[in-house]
Amino acid sequence: MKILIQLFIAFALIFSISSCQKYNQIDNTRTIKTPYTLFIGTYNGAVYKTNDALYFSTLRFIDNSTIRQLIVADSNIIEIKQNCYYSKDDGKSFKDSKLDVLDFLDPFYKYYIPNPAVYDRVEKKVYLCTKNGLTVSTDLGATFNPETNWSPNPPANNLNMRSLTQLDNGTLYLMGDSANQYYKQGTGNWTLVAPTTTLPRDTIWYVSHSHDTLFAIDFYNKSGVYYSVNLGVDWKACTGLPKNKEILFGNRPFGSEAFYVGLDSGGLYRLNGTTFQSTGAGIPWWAKVSYVEGKRIIYRTDVMKYYLFCATDLGLYISESSDGKDWKVIKTGLFSTLF
Repeated sequence: MKILIQLFIAFALIFSISSCQKYNQIDNTRTIKTPYTLFIGTYNGAVYKTNDALYFSTLRFIDNSTIRQLIVADSNIIEIKQNCYYSKDDGKSFKDSKLDVLDFLDPFYKYYIPNPAVYDRVEKKVYLCTKNGLTVSTDLGATFNPETNWSPNPPANNLNMRSLTQLDNGTLYLMGDSANQYYKQGTGNWTLVAPTTTLPRDTIWYVSHSHDTLFAIDFYNKSGVYYSVNLGVDWKACTGLPKNKEILFGNRPFGSEAFYVGLDSGGLYRLNGTTFQSTGAGIPWWAKVSYVEGKRIIYRTDVMKYYLFCATDLGLYISESSDGKDWKVIKTGLFSTLF
């Protein structure tokens, strides 16, 4: 009898230990060490934030002033609307920088030039194109002053400067029209580009990049998209896009090697070599495809997973494939931009 009792106690202890081990195990393959933060702007002025694409917190409520661009400059969140606003407290409150941003190209369709601002990570400055020309902020978007560092002289049509981008090597590029472009390297001045081959005229251009390659994008899509590997001295045309559908954005999302453009009622396209290919399965063809951004999750095992997000006027879409070939909606709404 004594032996049976001892055996029973031993089995109970083993069962108790194994049970504790079972319920205290941590699945390191699913435990997130570093989440992402996605900021989402809308055509009606609201701004949201999410870390998991399930729960969305509201940073800005609807005020019918389109969010044109979102930037994070160190710890400041900057939003470009009709004016420029900044937040020093993770979006709990925003203050007006008191600048007039460029007018809409078409206020009815809420068409605007993308990339009116850029955060220079080299010099810790924010540059913004306004109705009064190019301005610069040295306090992360709180105050702006007219840019004065030009070589040889300020552009005669500074008021027409429209968009900016920063290459991976740190070079800044500023675009006005087809013959009015400047670059800035390090602490140097803005220097006028002397092109060998110029962009077609009689349309509106804006600039973007992928690594150290520049992309000039014709908003009205009369001439499509051009690329340059020598700071705008020579431009060559990309192919594959349908014509006469407004190109609402062009960028290379974080974590992706592909350059994407989105059209108004024309789909999402991905650059393969120098040819664009449709890659928007799951996004309705009549959507305004406004922006694509990439985010990364790092698990406790240091395994990394990348997601692509696409803002449209029908909803926010997500793709778990690295090339963005298939998409599913995760939140309905009138979304205009992402960061």
